Amino acid sequence: MSSSLLQPTHHDTYPFIDPSDQLAGSAKGKSVLITGAGLGIGRAIAEAFALAGPERLVLVGRREAGLRETRERIRGKVGLVGDGFVVGDGEVARDCDLDGGGCADSDPEMWWRDLEVNLKGTYLVARRYIRALREYYGSTTAGNGHGRTEGKVEGRIIHVSSNASWRYVPGRSSYAASKLAINSLTEYLDGEEGSDVVDSTTGHSKNTAIVRSVALHPGGVDTDLAATLPEDVRKRILIDKPELAAGTCVYLSLPRADFLMGRFVNCTWDMEELEKQRERMESQDLLKSKVMDTVAILARIGPPLLHCGSVQQKSEETGGDNGIQDSRAAAYRMQGTDWWNIAVPLCPTIALLQTEHSTPQQQ
Repeated sequence: MSSSLLQPTHHDTYPFIDPSDQLAGSAKGKSVLITGAGLGIGRAIAEAFALAGPERLVLVGRREAGLRETRERIRGKVGLVGDGFVVGDGEVARDCDLDGGGCADSDPEMWWRDLEVNLKGTYLVARRYIRALREYYGSTTAGNGHGRTEGKVEGRIIHVSSNASWRYVPGRSSYAASKLAINSLTEYLDGEEGSDVVDSTTGHSKNTAIVRSVALHPGGVDTDLAATLPEDVRKRILIDKPELAAGTCVYLSLPRADFLMGRFVNCTWDMEELEKQRERMESQDLLKSKVMDTVAILARIGPPLLHCGSVQQKSEETGGDNGIQDSRAAAYRMQGTDWWNIAVPLCPTIALLQTEHSTPQQQ
């Protein structure tokens, strides 16, 4: 992926997503729960939603002192601020392993911990949130609901992903795998819970809770998690303000951002410009993980890996063979951006897992 999907790119908040500017009052009547709200990006998100005027703001984290500090910073901006404190033991005190070694030299328990914290943690929070909405609002799929509403309640989950989910960084396999899995989990959750389910017998809705999901890269922010990175690396890539991710979260909570649900979004992209691409996003189903085959990539891979497929395709651009590919893989052409791909074995062919925005060349 190039440095951006759309120009301009941002490193700090801007009026279109600013909860004290164009998004002022946009969270009115909403209840917002924020995990990891005790410091860093989570704290910035809490402060942004406070400015957007929600009815209720709930702060959750593992560090009680940090939560109390966040609450004091935003007290008076909303009607009610609650905080929760989850006590973690020493085994989960570390958010993720930033060991720079490869898979073969890694410690299996430390390697797996990234998936336990990032992926399983994300799954458990999403699962409990969805079930709580079903139970409270009386969904027939939740068993004995309270029946608080005769209509539908809509919820939204913003998952924290990363550019590492599509960009190769040596020594970060566990972190990257966990974030790529979060992208996929987001797509599945939005597909499963983001639309109504109608009983074919009665014609009535089975579920009163409709929950949309989106995966967000919060930018390159210099947080405690990045403390082990070399100083020169931190200065080069950790150039984004936490307020940028915070404002983007407020924007993604709005109905106007529905077209981005189930997708990967980078907070450095300009959301106003992204809205102009809405029709293209929806019609071509962009910003999702795809299995693909690409002319240039196959050419670089070379002949040994070109014997796995079964279908010859002709390239209109080169006038020659596009490489041999399995009939289940589509050919894609990138427009206006670089290619960043992760090669994965997908028998009986070699495919490329790609989370870049892409345009189908052939269906």
